[in-house]
Amino acid sequence: MAGAIHFAMTHSEPGGLREIWNDAVAGLAARGHSVRRFVLYPNRDAVQRDAAAEEGWHHVLAARPSGLLGNIRLFVALVRYLRREQPRAVITAMPLANVLMPLAVRVAGTGTRVYVSHHSPADTHNPLLARLDRWTGGMREVSAIISVSDAVARSLDGAPAAYRAKRVTVHNALPESVEQAIDRLVAVARPKAVGRIVAMGRLSYQKNYPMLLRAMAQVPAGTLDIIGGGEDEAALRALTLELGIADRVRFLGQMTRQQALAHAATAQVFAQVSHYEGHSLALVEAARLGLPLVVSAVPVQMEGITSPSGEHCGIAVPIGDDTALATVLNRLLADEADRAHWANQARSLGLTACHAVMIDAYERLVAG
Repeated sequence: MAGAIHFAMTHSEPGGLREIWNDAVAGLAARGHSVRRFVLYPNRDAVQRDAAAEEGWHHVLAARPSGLLGNIRLFVALVRYLRREQPRAVITAMPLANVLMPLAVRVAGTGTRVYVSHHSPADTHNPLLARLDRWTGGMREVSAIISVSDAVARSLDGAPAAYRAKRVTVHNALPESVEQAIDRLVAVARPKAVGRIVAMGRLSYQKNYPMLLRAMAQVPAGTLDIIGGGEDEAALRALTLELGIADRVRFLGQMTRQQALAHAATAQVFAQVSHYEGHSLALVEAARLGLPLVVSAVPVQMEGITSPSGEHCGIAVPIGDDTALATVLNRLLADEADRAHWANQARSLGLTACHAVMIDAYERLVAG
């Protein structure tokens, strides 16, 4: 695979980023490019490690490193990987991979071009890695700094001029196969589950599920299905018991993409009140499904629900305002006309995202 384009990230945690890189790999491969993907180390979960391997992810180390010696071994293994594979370009994601890759390429002496990508605002990253990124991103080995939204790009405004000059925005999109699968689900027009609200994403701080659960306590006619797994599951289940809504909230765990889309299509409303995002694939999927979109009023999410013409195609609520969120959810569930309006707005927005445009952008970058 000498001369291939490699997509890399720090670890193989399931979620939107892994899907985005899988989609980009498939898109470039379909255009005749030689493409590979790798992570520095696997997810702690053996099932997810094996699932990533089945998708084609190579692990530079067999286990997560710990301590100074472990991280030195990781860097040495990465340098050896680069010398063995001789990639012509590596597109990285996640802070540690973003920082280590330019350094490893310089030590390896492979002449590989590095494209660093940011999938969430810079102020959500580890502070030390964020500072190091400002330095390594300015190295000659780094050809571009990719952001998945303009809001994420603006979060890098404080970086040095040489770093800022490399910025480019490449919006996420769904692969054509997923677009077609969603369009088939929409065409079937299956009955919606009355009162069902759906949320998709990892059970972690980022997704701000406690706010959504507190709001659900004020939405007596609604039920909530959460698709995804994660470290906060036990705490969130406990919160549903505390709020007295355990009988109206289902934790459905990790699903395949096809299963998640089919289930989401049965909902009446999509909610994502995250503390932060990059350019959420779940939001893009929900929009194309034609689900009314209820999101947090943070810059990245506001960009995510805004059409190319500048029209807001979803409803935004302030972070921490449980009552405002509950008011919106109650209205959407009770008012069929209002729900239909926002469903049409979402569907129009979803149709503007284009996989070919995303692949065009990555292709131009690595060809430049």
